[in-house]
Amino acid sequence: MKESKLKPQKKLEGMRVMILGIDGYLGWTLALRLGSLGCEVSGIDNQSRRRWVAERRSHSIVPIENMENRLQAAREVLGIEIAYRELDLLDRSAMQDFIQEVQPEAIVHYAECPSAPYSMLDAEHAIEVQRNNVLGTLGLLFIMRDVVPEASLVKLGTMGEYGTPLSGRPIFEGVFPPEATLHWDDREWSLGGELTPRDPSSLYHVSKVQDTINVFEACKWWNLRSYDVMQGVIFGVHTDQVSADPRLRTRFDIDECFGTVINRFVAQAVAGIPLTIYGTGGQTRGFISLEDAMQCMTRLISSPPEAGQYEVVNQISGTRDIRELAEVVNRVGKDEFGLPVVVQRVENPRVEASSHPFEPIYEKLPDQFGFESTVSLEEEVHRTFELLTQPHVRDRILEKSDLILPTTWWSGDQRLVETIEVL
Repeated sequence: MKESKLKPQKKLEGMRVMILGIDGYLGWTLALRLGSLGCEVSGIDNQSRRRWVAERRSHSIVPIENMENRLQAAREVLGIEIAYRELDLLDRSAMQDFIQEVQPEAIVHYAECPSAPYSMLDAEHAIEVQRNNVLGTLGLLFIMRDVVPEASLVKLGTMGEYGTPLSGRPIFEGVFPPEATLHWDDREWSLGGELTPRDPSSLYHVSKVQDTINVFEACKWWNLRSYDVMQGVIFGVHTDQVSADPRLRTRFDIDECFGTVINRFVAQAVAGIPLTIYGTGGQTRGFISLEDAMQCMTRLISSPPEAGQYEVVNQISGTRDIRELAEVVNRVGKDEFGLPVVVQRVENPRVEASSHPFEPIYEKLPDQFGFESTVSLEEEVHRTFELLTQPHVRDRILEKSDLILPTTWWSGDQRLVETIEVL
């Protein structure tokens, strides 16, 4: 067994943390968690997620308040004060002024469009995703260099940057380990410390790869410090804070662009729509619950990297293929909620292998930061069913149920996928 070497932690109470994209699924949840731990939380959002989802004719199926009411509820229920500004990350002048005012010790960057299908709709959407994500991050790096060079950046990446190497080689945490070598033409080279290959699976994922390179170089050139969080698919609805009051709930999307697979499966089961497995369902991914993801982020914030350090963590708690996920949702829905869940195979609108090897390495968070998963897939799926079967939420699912099945193809087509087989 490898020796565990935990990194030193700073005291969170009184720590100044700024969250970019604070109105989102993750941003709002993290703001409440950090506030409850005594951090001085600030944040910005330009409401893009609400606009993007509305553009797709959808809405958060868990009702959420506007930011004014959310902030008021945080004060009343949790005693948390959050310094919030509605502004765009690309407005560098306004961002610089706010960062100069707050002087954050850590900046958590969630202010990006997180949707692969949205980026593949057409040229206009692809360009908007790249503009928002790449230029927003690039401008932020310059502001940090000039205003808060000692602050740490906790940047949300995605496991999708790596792709799924068909060779089956391990997916290391951002860079090759010291012992990795390249053998070619009877010669050998060390690969230790070099960025691992990326194979992004959509134009959204391409934007995240560009972020990686920009952040990596900024740390090298300007002595900035950053954790790049290669996050798996997040699922679920619960933390102690967002569950404390209906006004504190975080958003929950189910449409084809912004709904993630486990969350969407539970909504489909509640609405009586067969769960949709793309192709064979053998695509394997890394997953982590909302509650566990917040624990990881808190641990990273409290243990900042050294000046000039760019470090990657793979933030997942396990791997499953899509068919296994459907089986879990099917079992919990039938056995614990009495729902007549059906699973179907449909055409795969994406360009990806139908099954593949997948060996991600995710050792840093437990070994160096002390992360331990506290919630199982089955437990969080149960919690999600509990919330989504409430009558007012179920009604909101049914209202938008026609937006769940995919119509966006990586080829550029726009047509509804057809059923291959009902399982």
